[in-house]
Amino acid sequence: MTLNALARGLPQHAARPALTHRSCWTSLIVVPALCVALTANAESLSVGGIGSVEPLVRLLFERFHKQAPNTTLIQLSPPLGSNGAVKALAAGRIDLAVVGRALHPEEAARVGEHFVLAETAFVLASRDGRQDRGFSLDQLAAVYQGQQQTWQDGSPIRLILRASFESDSALLRSMSPAMARSVAAAAQRPGMVTGDHDLDTLRLIARTSGSLGPSTLGLLNTENARLIIFPIDGVAPSLAALQSGTYPWRKTLTVVLPQHPGPTAERFALFLRSADAQKLLLAHDYLPVGK
Repeated sequence: MTLNALARGLPQHAARPALTHRSCWTSLIVVPALCVALTANAESLSVGGIGSVEPLVRLLFERFHKQAPNTTLIQLSPPLGSNGAVKALAAGRIDLAVVGRALHPEEAARVGEHFVLAETAFVLASRDGRQDRGFSLDQLAAVYQGQQQTWQDGSPIRLILRASFESDSALLRSMSPAMARSVAAAAQRPGMVTGDHDLDTLRLIARTSGSLGPSTLGLLNTENARLIIFPIDGVAPSLAALQSGTYPWRKTLTVVLPQHPGPTAERFALFLRSADAQKLLLAHDYLPVGK
């Protein structure tokens, strides 16, 4: 069944479920007893993807749960990442994936429908670093190259990296030719701290004095993370700057369905394109695309 066909059958104002909590979701590692008791006969929706969308997916599912009260969300923990989520989806291990980039052609051939859900500003964040005017791209390249090692107050910059195959590393390398060389060089230096996934990276940035690492405006919003984010080439990251194009660095969220999706996955994908979902995305610093 196509998403357009489902649109005719999706209730506009379904009754709120008779639960004392807002919605149920589970993890493959921790399964809350309340959710098990209340959703024993529920339809499950297993979602995998990048760590930064875990809190966003929970927020979206809470809203979707009002229309589909007999559904339960299962999120894989730790996050699979973009590569792992696409592989898991193609193998039938999850119902839906949300990845942090466009699909490669060979990936698209192994899955079903996919569409861009939203974009959010890709940012450089710190716990307490001082750089009042932010960074130029040349300054950032010098930091990753190891040529600039201190903040403006003289305290040391402590880089938080991601694995070279992760989308955040690819985004950093894409910022300029100098950044491509410098990020690759940083990955080769001994003793560098590397986050396993988006949420782990955010935690490392938040607890490391002098930290500097990649994140997104949307993740900082959904996690209520009080970190310092920096203008790049004189432009501060914001939803307005992202929409106008004056801030060009962004992470794209792509929703991916399997070749033969189940009805719950199709209904959730349809909901993600709704006006209700788009309002929620905007409220959390995600620019809806839905195409």
